[in-house]
Amino acid sequence: MAKKEKKAAEAEAEEKVTAAQEANEAEESCEAEAVNEAAGTEEQPAERTDVETKLCEQLKQKDEKLLRIAAEYDNYRKRTAKEKEETYQNATMNVLGEFLEVADNFERAKNAESEIEDYKKGIEMIFSQFLDKMKKLGAEPFGEAGETFDPKLHMAVSHIEDESKGEGEITEVYQRGYKLGDKVIRHAVVIVAN
Repeated sequence: MAKKEKKAAEAEAEEKVTAAQEANEAEESCEAEAVNEAAGTEEQPAERTDVETKLCEQLKQKDEKLLRIAAEYDNYRKRTAKEKEETYQNATMNVLGEFLEVADNFERAKNAESEIEDYKKGIEMIFSQFLDKMKKLGAEPFGEAGETFDPKLHMAVSHIEDESKGEGEITEVYQRGYKLGDKVIRHAVVIVAN
Protein backbone atom coordinates (compact mmCIF):
# COMPACT_ATOMS: atom_id res chain seq x y z
CA MET A 1 0.00 0.00 0.00
CA ALA A 2 2.84 2.38 0.85
CA LYS A 3 4.45 1.71 -2.55
CA LYS A 4 1.22 2.67 -4.33
CA GLU A 5 0.98 5.88 -2.32
CA LYS A 6 4.65 6.65 -3.03
CA LYS A 7 4.20 6.06 -6.77
CA ALA A 8 1.06 8.22 -6.81
CA ALA A 9 2.86 11.02 -4.99
CA GLU A 10 5.83 10.78 -7.37
CA ALA A 11 3.52 10.88 -10.38
CA GLU A 12 1.80 13.94 -8.93
CA ALA A 13 5.17 15.65 -8.41
CA GLU A 14 6.17 14.84 -11.99
CA GLU A 15 2.89 16.32 -13.23
CA LYS A 16 3.57 19.49 -11.24
CA VAL A 17 7.09 19.77 -12.65
CA THR A 18 5.73 19.21 -16.19
CA ALA A 19 3.06 21.86 -15.59
CA ALA A 20 5.76 24.24 -14.36
CA GLN A 21 7.81 23.60 -17.51
CA GLU A 22 4.75 24.21 -19.71
CA ALA A 23 4.08 27.41 -17.79
CA ASN A 24 7.67 28.53 -18.45
CA GLU A 25 7.26 27.84 -22.17
CA ALA A 26 3.94 29.70 -22.24
CA GLU A 27 5.52 32.61 -20.38
CA GLU A 28 8.40 32.79 -22.85
CA SER A 29 5.94 32.60 -25.71
CA CYS A 30 3.86 35.35 -24.12
CA GLU A 31 6.90 37.59 -23.71
CA ALA A 32 8.11 36.91 -27.26
CA GLU A 33 4.66 37.65 -28.65
CA ALA A 34 4.49 40.91 -26.71
CA VAL A 35 7.92 41.96 -28.04
CA ASN A 36 6.97 41.06 -31.63
CA GLU A 37 3.70 42.94 -31.43
CA ALA A 38 5.34 45.98 -29.89
CA ALA A 39 7.96 46.03 -32.64
CA GLY A 40 5.45 45.42 -35.46
CA THR A 41 2.74 47.88 -34.58
CA GLU A 42 2.96 50.83 -32.31
CA GLU A 43 -0.76 51.56 -32.39
CA GLN A 44 -1.88 48.72 -30.11
CA PRO A 45 -4.66 49.46 -27.74
CA ALA A 46 -3.40 50.07 -24.20
CA GLU A 47 -5.98 47.66 -22.75
CA ARG A 48 -4.67 44.72 -24.70
CA THR A 49 -1.08 45.12 -23.49
CA ASP A 50 -2.32 45.59 -19.93
CA VAL A 51 -4.28 42.34 -20.12
CA GLU A 52 -1.31 40.51 -21.61
CA THR A 53 0.98 41.94 -18.95
CA LYS A 54 -1.41 40.84 -16.17
CA LEU A 55 -1.68 37.37 -17.68
CA CYS A 56 2.10 37.08 -17.97
CA GLU A 57 2.47 38.14 -14.30
CA GLN A 58 -0.15 35.60 -13.22
CA LEU A 59 1.65 32.96 -15.25
CA LYS A 60 4.95 33.80 -13.54
CA GLN A 61 3.31 33.56 -10.11
CA LYS A 62 1.78 30.16 -10.93
CA ASP A 63 5.12 28.97 -12.26
CA GLU A 64 6.91 29.99 -9.05
CA LYS A 65 4.18 28.36 -6.95
CA LEU A 66 4.47 25.07 -8.86
CA LEU A 67 8.24 25.03 -8.50
CA ARG A 68 7.92 25.64 -4.73
CA ILE A 69 5.36 22.83 -4.41
CA ALA A 70 7.62 20.43 -6.33
CA ALA A 71 10.57 21.34 -4.09
CA GLU A 72 8.46 20.95 -0.94
CA TYR A 73 7.28 17.52 -2.08
CA ASP A 74 10.84 16.41 -2.80
CA ASN A 75 11.91 17.52 0.69
CA TYR A 76 8.88 15.77 2.23
CA ARG A 77 9.69 12.53 0.39
CA LYS A 78 13.32 12.58 1.57
CA ARG A 79 12.33 13.43 5.16
CA THR A 80 9.73 10.65 5.42
CA ALA A 81 12.13 8.07 3.97
CA LYS A 82 14.71 9.05 6.60
CA GLU A 83 12.12 8.95 9.41
CA LYS A 84 10.93 5.51 8.29
CA GLU A 85 14.47 4.15 8.35
CA GLU A 86 15.13 5.64 11.80
CA THR A 87 11.86 4.26 13.18
CA TYR A 88 12.71 0.75 12.01
CA GLN A 89 16.22 0.99 13.44
CA ASN A 90 14.93 2.28 16.80
CA ALA A 91 12.31 -0.47 17.04
CA THR A 92 14.92 -3.12 16.28
CA MET A 93 17.27 -1.68 18.89
CA ASN A 94 14.52 -1.67 21.53
CA VAL A 95 13.61 -5.31 20.89
CA LEU A 96 17.21 -6.47 20.89
CA GLY A 97 17.87 -4.49 24.07
CA GLU A 98 15.16 -6.49 25.84
CA PHE A 99 16.91 -9.76 25.02
CA LEU A 100 20.43 -8.75 26.06
CA GLU A 101 19.79 -9.75 29.69
CA VAL A 102 18.72 -13.20 28.52
CA ALA A 103 21.87 -13.51 26.39
CA ASP A 104 24.00 -12.50 29.38
CA ASN A 105 22.37 -15.19 31.53
CA PHE A 106 22.93 -17.86 28.86
CA GLU A 107 26.59 -16.86 28.73
CA ARG A 108 26.87 -17.14 32.53
CA ALA A 109 25.18 -20.57 32.42
CA LYS A 110 27.59 -21.72 29.72
CA ASN A 111 30.62 -20.72 31.80
CA ALA A 112 29.28 -22.01 35.15
CA GLU A 113 30.62 -25.16 36.77
CA SER A 114 27.82 -27.00 38.53
CA GLU A 115 25.91 -30.23 38.88
CA ILE A 116 23.36 -31.26 36.28
CA GLU A 117 20.31 -30.44 38.45
CA ASP A 118 21.58 -26.95 39.24
CA TYR A 119 22.42 -26.41 35.60
CA LYS A 120 18.95 -27.56 34.51
CA LYS A 121 17.30 -25.27 37.06
CA GLY A 122 19.37 -22.33 35.79
CA ILE A 123 18.37 -23.01 32.19
CA GLU A 124 14.69 -23.19 33.23
CA MET A 125 15.05 -19.82 34.97
CA ILE A 126 16.62 -18.27 31.86
CA PHE A 127 13.85 -19.70 29.67
CA SER A 128 11.27 -18.25 32.05
CA GLN A 129 13.03 -14.87 31.81
CA PHE A 130 12.99 -15.17 28.02
CA LEU A 131 9.20 -15.83 28.00
CA ASP A 132 8.67 -12.86 30.34
CA LYS A 133 10.54 -10.61 27.88
CA MET A 134 8.42 -11.93 25.02
CA LYS A 135 5.23 -11.22 26.99
CA LYS A 136 6.50 -7.73 27.85
CA LEU A 137 6.87 -7.07 24.12
CA GLY A 138 3.32 -8.37 23.55
CA ALA A 139 4.17 -11.80 22.11
CA GLU A 140 2.29 -14.80 23.46
CA PRO A 141 3.18 -18.47 23.01
CA PHE A 142 0.49 -20.94 21.96
CA GLY A 143 0.21 -24.55 20.87
CA GLU A 144 -0.20 -26.99 23.74
CA ALA A 145 -1.15 -30.65 23.72
CA GLY A 146 -4.88 -31.01 24.29
CA GLU A 147 -5.88 -27.87 22.35
CA THR A 148 -8.15 -28.14 19.34
CA PHE A 149 -6.42 -27.85 15.98
CA ASP A 150 -6.91 -24.48 14.25
CA PRO A 151 -5.35 -24.18 10.77
CA LYS A 152 -4.98 -20.41 11.29
CA LEU A 153 -2.68 -21.02 14.28
CA HIS A 154 -1.28 -24.52 13.87
CA MET A 155 0.59 -26.43 11.18
CA ALA A 156 -0.05 -30.18 11.29
CA VAL A 157 2.93 -32.29 10.24
CA SER A 158 1.35 -35.61 11.11
CA HIS A 159 -2.03 -37.18 11.75
CA ILE A 160 -2.63 -40.16 14.07
CA GLU A 161 -5.65 -42.30 14.92
CA ASP A 162 -6.26 -42.45 18.67
CA GLU A 163 -9.63 -43.42 20.15
CA SER A 164 -8.80 -41.81 23.49
CA LYS A 165 -8.35 -38.37 21.86
CA GLY A 166 -11.07 -36.08 20.54
CA GLU A 167 -11.61 -35.01 16.93
CA GLY A 168 -8.88 -32.57 15.83
CA GLU A 169 -7.13 -32.65 19.20
CA ILE A 170 -3.42 -31.81 19.31
CA THR A 171 -1.51 -34.75 20.74
CA GLU A 172 2.07 -33.51 20.49
CA VAL A 173 3.78 -30.16 19.89
CA TYR A 174 7.08 -30.09 17.99
CA GLN A 175 7.43 -26.32 18.03
CA ARG A 176 5.40 -23.72 19.93
CA GLY A 177 3.80 -20.91 18.00
CA TYR A 178 3.92 -17.22 18.89
CA LYS A 179 1.56 -14.39 18.10
CA LEU A 180 1.56 -10.65 18.60
CA GLY A 181 -2.00 -9.55 19.27
CA ASP A 182 -4.05 -11.12 16.48
CA LYS A 183 -1.08 -11.62 14.13
CA VAL A 184 0.75 -14.93 14.04
CA ILE A 185 4.53 -14.57 14.24
CA ARG A 186 5.10 -18.31 13.85
CA HIS A 187 2.61 -21.18 13.56
CA ALA A 188 2.78 -24.03 16.06
CA VAL A 189 4.03 -27.30 14.54
CA VAL A 190 1.85 -30.12 15.89
CA ILE A 191 0.58 -33.68 15.51
CA VAL A 192 -3.22 -33.99 15.33
CA ALA A 193 -5.40 -36.93 16.32
CA ASN A 194 -8.39 -38.37 14.40
